[in-house]
Amino acid sequence: MMIKFSLVFLLLGITQTQATSDSNLIDKVKMLLQKYIPVSLLNLYRTYTYNLSLGESKTPFNVLQRLISTTKKLFNNRKKILFYPDYPYRKATIYQLCLLLGYEVTDNPKENFDLAIKWQRYETFFTEEPTLSRFAKEKIDVLNLNCQDVSKSLINRVFEEAFGYSIAVDPLSYTGKCVVKSNLNAQHDGKILSCPVEKIEASGVVYQKLIENDLEGDRVIDYRVPIFKKHIPFVYIYIKHNKTETQRFFGYPSLISVQVLETKEILNQPEINNILDFCQKLGLDYGELDVLRDKTDQRIYIVDANNTPSSRLLFEPLQLAKDKCILSASDRKKVLEKMAEAFQQEFLNIEK
Repeated sequence: MMIKFSLVFLLLGITQTQATSDSNLIDKVKMLLQKYIPVSLLNLYRTYTYNLSLGESKTPFNVLQRLISTTKKLFNNRKKILFYPDYPYRKATIYQLCLLLGYEVTDNPKENFDLAIKWQRYETFFTEEPTLSRFAKEKIDVLNLNCQDVSKSLINRVFEEAFGYSIAVDPLSYTGKCVVKSNLNAQHDGKILSCPVEKIEASGVVYQKLIENDLEGDRVIDYRVPIFKKHIPFVYIYIKHNKTETQRFFGYPSLISVQVLETKEILNQPEINNILDFCQKLGLDYGELDVLRDKTDQRIYIVDANNTPSSRLLFEPLQLAKDKCILSASDRKKVLEKMAEAFQQEFLNIEK
């Protein structure tokens, strides 16, 4: 009965829409869907929207093919993923993978589910979740359960344990340039200092060696490394603006372009082993790492770890037009397929 009333109100809302363009009508429909339709149906709507929007061809035959393919996903051994304690935001990469695969998403731990992931956006320190701990004791897989801290200070310590060399510096005795940044997650507030300094800044910051990753033309090159347990499906290559000393730390706003390369085109096997060891020590089953290679010593350095990564500007057809995506259509397809395969194999034991 609730669904019938929801559909009635939805249809009434659409008929009352005085849209001046197709996009206005679509936006109106989206708003009404979110207002009147239950979460399970809204997720179903997003699954179809996402999958239908990924294809390059818009011919009726190709659209029909994608429609059939999406429907098969929904009825062929469909999985349910629990995100807890928070429901994932639409820009979350793993949420979009669930849409691509046709999986159902919930934040209700009382429902039956196939896999759980601890999900708290923008946090740095994580308190124990009794519900998730109980699941773990019952031998239910909970991704990132043991990832309790993604502060820069812990990342520095774990990096040195895994790699055998350090990125952290003492600014009072170090000679050269360093980066001072907040110890907290997702601040993007790095500043470059010349060391040694006379006094250290207030507590709550860390000091790291400035990695020489600059290119010609006021640019820098970063690596973004996705982690699926013991598998790195590929590496993003970020080319970023560096016209000012702080621009490289701005995150997405500083991006010029993104490419996708095979993991072993960027990392050798010892580096891959050390990265996976780092993730195991950090308790990171799923996430993405910010990695820089110093052009002087040719070593790689992990400068950040993200356990709730976003796909912002890379691929999010639910919110961003394709011509606004930084990734090319071919790279976007490759990225999605590789991550979906890694997700299924590493977390659900589903072979391709």
